[in-house]
Amino acid sequence: MPNLSEMPPGGSLDRARVSALFLMALVLLLAYSFGLFGLNADVIWADELSSLAHMGAFDSHHTPMQVLESISLRARDHVPLYFLLGAGWSHLAGWSQFSMRYPSLLAGIAMIAALYGYVRVTVDKRTALIAAFLMANNAFVLIYFHEIRGYTLLLLLAVIHSWLYWRLNRGARHSRLLLALFVVSGSAMLYTHVFGLVMLAALGATHILVDRRSSQSNLVLSGWIAGLALFVPHLWTMLSGAVTWGATERAVLATQLAEPLVALLTNGLGVLFIPLALNLAYRHWGERHPEITKLLLLTAILGAAFVLVSWMFDLITLSRMRYFLLLWFPFMILFAYSITLLSRSTLFTVVFVVIWALAGISLGRSGQILQYAGFSALSGEYPSLQYFTSSLKDKVSPGDFLVGFSESLSLNEKREGYDWSISDYYLDAQLGIDGVFLHANLKRYRLSEDTRDILAAHPHILLAHDPSDVPLNYANTLAMVQEVLAPCGELVDEPALSIRKYAHPVMGCDHERASIHYENGLRLLDRASHFDNEGQRIEALTWWEVPDGEMLNQYNISLQIISSDWQNVRQIDRHLYDGLVPWSVIELSTADLPPDDYRLVLILYNRENGSKVQGGDELSGESAGILPILRFSVDT
Repeated sequence: MPNLSEMPPGGSLDRARVSALFLMALVLLLAYSFGLFGLNADVIWADELSSLAHMGAFDSHHTPMQVLESISLRARDHVPLYFLLGAGWSHLAGWSQFSMRYPSLLAGIAMIAALYGYVRVTVDKRTALIAAFLMANNAFVLIYFHEIRGYTLLLLLAVIHSWLYWRLNRGARHSRLLLALFVVSGSAMLYTHVFGLVMLAALGATHILVDRRSSQSNLVLSGWIAGLALFVPHLWTMLSGAVTWGATERAVLATQLAEPLVALLTNGLGVLFIPLALNLAYRHWGERHPEITKLLLLTAILGAAFVLVSWMFDLITLSRMRYFLLLWFPFMILFAYSITLLSRSTLFTVVFVVIWALAGISLGRSGQILQYAGFSALSGEYPSLQYFTSSLKDKVSPGDFLVGFSESLSLNEKREGYDWSISDYYLDAQLGIDGVFLHANLKRYRLSEDTRDILAAHPHILLAHDPSDVPLNYANTLAMVQEVLAPCGELVDEPALSIRKYAHPVMGCDHERASIHYENGLRLLDRASHFDNEGQRIEALTWWEVPDGEMLNQYNISLQIISSDWQNVRQIDRHLYDGLVPWSVIELSTADLPPDDYRLVLILYNRENGSKVQGGDELSGESAGILPILRFSVDT
């Protein structure tokens, strides 16, 4: 790798610039490829689920005010910028896992480009290129290139703000524009993550210790004060939520954090940390690069501040190493500078970066790194929920209920403080249906009970499994489903995914949903009726949604067969509490009915005074207390 800082003028310099841009483009392309690969590599986890909830994935798209209300209600210790941007992005890109993780990838790529630009002007081009490469191939950083959280945005803003600080402190031209950008970037950092405060505090302390007598010192300080002032509107909300800070497990001592932190910083090559640090200290002692001096001081203050915050709030644990991410960009610069001091040899640099990249790939694939990010990889636990979602797009109907299998029952668990699970995001937010995942392999006495509960609540379901790796519990579940419902063919028929629809025979496979909304809040989610001429009977399936359990005792239904001259020739009345909710099938005999045109009508009435409840039929558009749900004729 050429020493770009020492290239002569003229054509050689032009070639050096082209070479640097070409190599930087390769670095960005490599980082983009690694991040792109991870967008659908695993299912979302609990923290991503909370991000999606704040953005409005489960309540249509949130307005900015609704985002702020969600944070105030559920996560007062959070700050809103990332969620506001995500809510706006969802209007353009939808709620798919790929689209919602993509902004983090874009912010990560922009962060690496900004890092290169910052180091190029503050140190030199060679250090900038190496630092960008080290960051782009750090396994721990790459986790957050495909996570629905604001960490890459925080890193991007931290690098930009540091760059603007350097320019402003040097008295660069257009200082008013720079000052405005400096204020906005600092405030945006505060609104992206609460640890933006730690970054600003560390920068401020470094400035006071090193540059407090510079001609631009007052301008810089006024910029920070203005940035903090812009954050004041949200400060009280955040501080009132600080009581929720703290780890579910006891925060560990700084000495216990040091070893995993070094391992994550160096892609698992912790053995290189001491030689790089010693070489940097030895060579820098003689050369004393002013920007490296400030960066060393900033890194030390930043690290000490994180340890202090952890001690005060009992916050940072081994599973929350992501809170240290702001340390990554100064460390990558220091590592890169140490490498340039260690050797000017292109071959040495190439060998180092190749080893670094291979170590990062190995560490990322090991899965062990994820324990430090706070979650366990679910990619190996069937199913791939985004695969489900993509395969079922435009193939489902309202009211469909998917039953799948997984080795992790955490997919169904509602996160504390939220009404949604991981499976809700893939099925409800993206497809508009509900579902559940039964345990794939564990033989439990409750499996049959769970399946019966599902069948009692849903007259049609989608049963999904992997034909290439059939779950042990699939056959038993299938048998129970077939006892109640009839097969309707496969919606998805692929080597790794089969999804077959089952529906009650009365409902049929081609049934279109027909709801009735009643003025008292009761809702008939769906209904289906069938006239069996040979069997001389009518079967009527009704599927109810009752908002208040007390209504079960207040209302009855009446199914009546009405002749062409509006005579009631058959009738059956039932209490709602008498096994009608959520769904049931009622039979009425048509034996001995004379030839005529008939209709089956549905009446919901108050059991105490007999008054009919007005209902609006979505299918016909009719609104009345007596609603026809089937027309049929008796010929003989």
